Amino acid sequence: MAQDHYHFCKEQPLEIRKASELDIDAIVELNRQIGEIHHQHYPEVFCPPSPEERAFLLSAIGAEGRLFCVAEQDGMVVGFLTARIDINDSVPFLTRAPICRIGSVVVDDQHRSRGIGKALIAHCDEWAKTLDAQQIRLEVMAFNERAKALYEALGFKVQSQIMAR
Repeated sequence: MAQDHYHFCKEQPLEIRKASELDIDAIVELNRQIGEIHHQHYPEVFCPPSPEERAFLLSAIGAEGRLFCVAEQDGMVVGFLTARIDINDSVPFLTRAPICRIGSVVVDDQHRSRGIGKALIAHCDEWAKTLDAQQIRLEVMAFNERAKALYEALGFKVQSQIMAR
């Protein structure tokens, strides 16, 4: 009796690490994915993806005082996160507590719902703690139900809303 042998490809563990210039092609592609979605929903706010984004993203990779990390699995960049620390020094009625502001959380279309966004945010949490951030904030577009569900599952709560007409 012949025996069938099944070979399962096991994914390598996810690594979250600092982005480097060598990651730029993958980062540009991930940014294109999210940029197209944003442009489709809000063309009056978001431009379609363009070649200028490459230089913008490259400059962000080495920016002082910012976090730009990537999620890598099986030798492939499958997500990235950007963040910075803000300290209010001009508005007298706001506290001066350091606030971590997440700029972007992007996960490759083909790798969603695998814990990558959660891992990126956990890495950001650790980074923010080392800089004494009192809170982590982010903005999410109203149409992005999947991202909102992730953020809520991770304990984020609506603090304000941006309204437009």
